[in-house]
Amino acid sequence: MSSHDRNMQVEPEAAYCPYPLYSQLRERGVPFVEEAGAFMVTRADDVDSVLRDVETFSSRDALGLKPVEPGSEPTGAEFYLVTTDAPEHSRRRRLAARAFTSGRVARFEPQIRTMCAELIENLRGREEVDFVSDFAVKLPIAVIATVLGIPEADTGTMRRLSENVLSSLVGSPDPAGFRLACEEFGALLAPALEAAAGVEQETTILHTIAAAGLGGEDATRFVIELLFAGNVTTADAISSSTRLLAEDARLADRLRQDPSRLATFVEESLRLESPVQGLFRTATRDSEIGGCPVPAGARLLVSFGAGNRDAKLVERPDELDLDRVSPHAHLAFGRGAHTCLGHALARLEVRIAVEVLLGTVQRFELAVPPERLAYQRELTVRHLQSLPLRLYWS
Repeated sequence: MSSHDRNMQVEPEAAYCPYPLYSQLRERGVPFVEEAGAFMVTRADDVDSVLRDVETFSSRDALGLKPVEPGSEPTGAEFYLVTTDAPEHSRRRRLAARAFTSGRVARFEPQIRTMCAELIENLRGREEVDFVSDFAVKLPIAVIATVLGIPEADTGTMRRLSENVLSSLVGSPDPAGFRLACEEFGALLAPALEAAAGVEQETTILHTIAAAGLGGEDATRFVIELLFAGNVTTADAISSSTRLLAEDARLADRLRQDPSRLATFVEESLRLESPVQGLFRTATRDSEIGGCPVPAGARLLVSFGAGNRDAKLVERPDELDLDRVSPHAHLAFGRGAHTCLGHALARLEVRIAVEVLLGTVQRFELAVPPERLAYQRELTVRHLQSLPLRLYWS
């Protein structure tokens, strides 16, 4: 691991496969890791406890932009939900949750299926593709634009700005870059929000935002958060799921023969390769986690990725098991008050993407050795930068 003053960077081999490192950290309990400037919370029970105790462990520095000192000013790079605490978080989440009920999300399945089919058909005839750039990053941005009610012509700008948000939050955090992206998003959203405010029926999320009275900066930050969660992380989930199938032809064939297992496959993929590997918390008072004293003001890196590989969470945690009794019992979407708001939409997108891919392409495999796949060098995200695939068409 290399030193980093904000987030925890790792060497390429650890970015490719961080799970041995997670295992070592779990054995150490809740160690303070200098490279992260934080206590590492890696055991499933401890992850759950920290995420649920929102009074003791603040989400104010969830993105890890800088160490938070008691009474310090915000960084200026805050999201609408992920970096707020109760009661502000509770109030905002109630307003936002109405946009993501299971019924509302399910309405978009036909459109998502059509988008997937079109993207796959655009690849037909090509023997090799980069599945990340040719499919995985294109689908979520198209879906979230549809769900939001933003014109298709603006999706290119949305993709660029969401990538700017990602680059401003990982590697070398850049609050000024984040604020600039917010300003551009605000200008992009203003006409659509104004139009949505005059519509009585809530058919898109922008209509819901307008009806809830979210305007100006709040609406902008909410949409940016949706883009980050619904675009970047969903693209990562699609990429990781596809990689698992590309490396296991028998698994792919089993899912082709029995599509009823697709939902369980998606849950296992999310558990094994969580797109968000961890978020930060800040102790608001002296506390104890797993028998380890944690002083007030200390930062914690709460590792979903490590907790999901804990044998106390599931049996045979490093195996993908389509017969798991409770496949949803993972930490990929967090726990408690900050559970990912868009989890139903993310699950829907990944399931349909995998189903359409398996139903259209006869066989696919990695076009490069697995060890050549490059991941973002952070322990907070599982971001596959490219996925070269060899496709075999029927």
